[in-house]
Amino acid sequence: MHTHPPPGAPPFTIADIFRAHGDAFRRAHTVSDEQRRAMWSIAHCRTRTLGGHLYQCQTCATELPLYNSCLSRFCPTCQGPAQYKWIAQRQQRLLPTHYFHPVFTLPAELRPLAWRHKPLVFDLLFAAAARTLLDLCRDPTHLGAEVGVSLVLHTWTRALTFHPHVHGIFPGGGLAAAADPQQDRWVACDKEFLIHVDVLAAVFRGKFLEALQAAYARGVFTDDKQLDPKSFRTLVDRLYRRHWNVYVKPPFHGPPEIVKYLGRYTHRTGISNGRLVAVTDDAVTFRTKDNDTCTLPPHEFIGRFLLHILPDGYTKIRHYGLLAAGNVNTKLVRARELIEQHHPPSSPSPPPSPLPSDTAPTAATEPHSEGTADDPAKPKLRCPNCQGTTFSLIATLRSERRRRHPPPDT
Repeated sequence: MHTHPPPGAPPFTIADIFRAHGDAFRRAHTVSDEQRRAMWSIAHCRTRTLGGHLYQCQTCATELPLYNSCLSRFCPTCQGPAQYKWIAQRQQRLLPTHYFHPVFTLPAELRPLAWRHKPLVFDLLFAAAARTLLDLCRDPTHLGAEVGVSLVLHTWTRALTFHPHVHGIFPGGGLAAAADPQQDRWVACDKEFLIHVDVLAAVFRGKFLEALQAAYARGVFTDDKQLDPKSFRTLVDRLYRRHWNVYVKPPFHGPPEIVKYLGRYTHRTGISNGRLVAVTDDAVTFRTKDNDTCTLPPHEFIGRFLLHILPDGYTKIRHYGLLAAGNVNTKLVRARELIEQHHPPSSPSPPPSPLPSDTAPTAATEPHSEGTADDPAKPKLRCPNCQGTTFSLIATLRSERRRRHPPPDT
């Protein structure tokens, strides 16, 4: 018994690649526990292993089995409801002002260290990027205000290589700093310019390397045989001499679009099924930038995919300043009030986009989805035989495992 593919779906998926080559890859390569669990989850997502439900079309009596999702945050196909929910929540917190889209990228020389010490280096990346924006904007020579920023960690390029960086959502202004003689006011910045990227890059570099050296002094890297004191000093000196890449520009097509843009990555990993072009026993071809393609042997494709499996429980979306959890019901609310005092909304705010149900995030709602990040309404199930949309639940398909996680290695 197999699920019927949704209309227009590609004839192959990333799960197919893992099912065909995953066991051989694990025998040939060292795989971490997080990577092993992700591989198992993706390979068994929406299969009878996880159980599901059997539906019958009320028009033509076709029986349609729909199997449960694995719910792994690294699965390319089953995080749609969480993604839609995040987009709707972020849009509700948008201030009625202009926004910026900052990107902070680690230099290539730091990527090997980031790979060996992911949680630590990613934490330093988040902290350095956030403190750069918050501290510079608090400085009266720049803005003199308390601002907010949301950051999302990305680790991939379109070709699935390891490329750690954070994207951000940043409102164009903030609440007046405590030292401001006219406190309790909104301080807006220019719509086309925030702070020169050279200044941002230099401060970002300084904050990151200062924190990195402090971590080294605490003995965090004692067990790293590739980072003896001499090589560490050489690395830091080289990083201080080079320019760090920081990118800031206003969001395209307005603030809501940047939320939708980031939403494509918040609950996804490096590649979606829709980017696959061809899959054979010997090669995987997928689209990269500007509709170019990349072709890799299956084992290399799996290896690149696994580069982006984060440590268990690692938080890849973080909020700071006005957007921090402790401020959204106080300072963020006050910021909205102050902005609307001078620029009242011309019309009532539209109601938030409908959210999909969180009670049954299974294959019954997702593989036949017609919804996208632009249309998060609950999708309809369609019969592959007559295209009917009315179904009856006739049976529950028991899972072959009690819990949705992989068995221990034997």
